[in-house]
Amino acid sequence: WDTQTLPDPPRTAAAVAIQAWWRGQLVRRALRVADASARRIQAWWQKVASQKKEQQRLKVLVDYVRTERASVLLQAQVRAWAARARYKRCQEAARTIQTRWRQHAHRQEQGTAASGCAGDVDLLVEVILG
Repeated sequence: WDTQTLPDPPRTAAAVAIQAWWRGQLVRRALRVADASARRIQAWWQKVASQKKEQQRLKVLVDYVRTERASVLLQAQVRAWAARARYKRCQEAARTIQTRWRQHAHRQEQGTAASGCAGDVDLLVEVILG
């Protein structure tokens, strides 16, 4: 049969229209499914990327806190060492003053016993802590 010479009957035109509409529906449904699938994949990938970024952020934060704690501990040790050194200098200064004072008092006692009079000593001592 030669289809070009025959006119299109109304039933054939209606069937072609229904088929076109149905194919359009199938294509649109397939596009919706593909779009939903692509969105799901993108959401999953963004979640994975976000988790990885958060893990990296936490690692950097842990490294920073570890370094900060080490710095604070080191500073505390240095300050404690400096305080002990100052305290030892003060102790040594106090020992020196006590020794000199005792030597002076001992000489005064010997001198008083020899001369027979009590001598008043005015002693001004300034201790400068630095």
